[in-house]
Amino acid sequence: MGDTRVLFDEILEDKIKIEPVNKEKIKQVKQEWNRVSKPIDSFGNFENIHSKIAAIQGFDAPDLYHPRLIVCCGDHGIVEEGVSQADQDVTRICATNIGKGLTTAGVMAKSLGIDIMAVDVGINYAKEVPYTLNRRVKYGTCNFLKQPAMSVEEFTRAVQVGMDLALESKESGYDLLLVGEMGIGNTTSAAVIAGYLLDLNAEAVTGRGAGLDDEGFSKKRAVVSMALSMYSGLSPVEICSNFGGLELAAMTGIILGGAVYSVPVVLDGMLSMVSALVADRLLDNTKDYLIPSHISKEPVANKLAKKLSLTPAIDAAMAVGEGVGAVMMVSSLRIVDIAFHDALKFGDSGVEQYKDFKEEA
Repeated sequence: MGDTRVLFDEILEDKIKIEPVNKEKIKQVKQEWNRVSKPIDSFGNFENIHSKIAAIQGFDAPDLYHPRLIVCCGDHGIVEEGVSQADQDVTRICATNIGKGLTTAGVMAKSLGIDIMAVDVGINYAKEVPYTLNRRVKYGTCNFLKQPAMSVEEFTRAVQVGMDLALESKESGYDLLLVGEMGIGNTTSAAVIAGYLLDLNAEAVTGRGAGLDDEGFSKKRAVVSMALSMYSGLSPVEICSNFGGLELAAMTGIILGGAVYSVPVVLDGMLSMVSALVADRLLDNTKDYLIPSHISKEPVANKLAKKLSLTPAIDAAMAVGEGVGAVMMVSSLRIVDIAFHDALKFGDSGVEQYKDFKEEA
């Protein structure tokens, strides 16, 4: 697509087409993997993901050393219903600390030289939030049991924020994007979106989020159930406008931007997968540009990954948020990349070249 700014409205009007990632390019990198003196495919999914990143970037080997982690932040009106153990002030506090690089994702990213950016897309706070990029569309969403979480126009603006961040990042020299989020109450919104998109009930999509006791979990599941009974036949845009979050919309925009501008996007857990599924419903072949990281302990995570044809490499029952899983994935991929470049090749190692019997089949 080049680096010309694309508007989300153009996607909604079906004016933008994305080609799948070049499978021949992926195959070329995989063939280089086969030269490494080890059993064929023995790094498993890491080899596939490593090769896919290179193909998206258009390189012979992936560049894993110029990444940016973008953490999208926003508040949710549904917290009025008691679906979270924390109140909305925590979103602002955590967004500030993320921007300072002091949270779990921040210190991990810093240790790897990964730049981190906190973006205020919809924090409910009268002033600017320190250490965040102010792209606020609205002061948090509304309580979606009482009225739509946001208007279609607000959802569109939030998605455009993400798309523009993807382009700005690429223009600034970042050729690998990681996404994360912060928003008290956002697993409730994401559960509802997942329920509508996957045609699942509240029990199948609702987890404990950042941590709920049995009473809170029961209340959250009841809220999700009520929301899933409100409508039928909604489009993805209508689902997200009625029930979504501004930070989830911005992540959808980053993911769309990754596909449009040919930048691989490393997902985090369930929340980013929900945003990814929305993006893929809006623009065909978007999922080709996604890099999975981990399967979270949220109950719907595996179903989302399957729908997106993704196989995350990390399965540790995590639920940290902020992009922690994406950071861990980049760390693992860098170690794998060292083996790709520096390990002995067949012939040099004194071992004859192994055959790839899949290619011969």
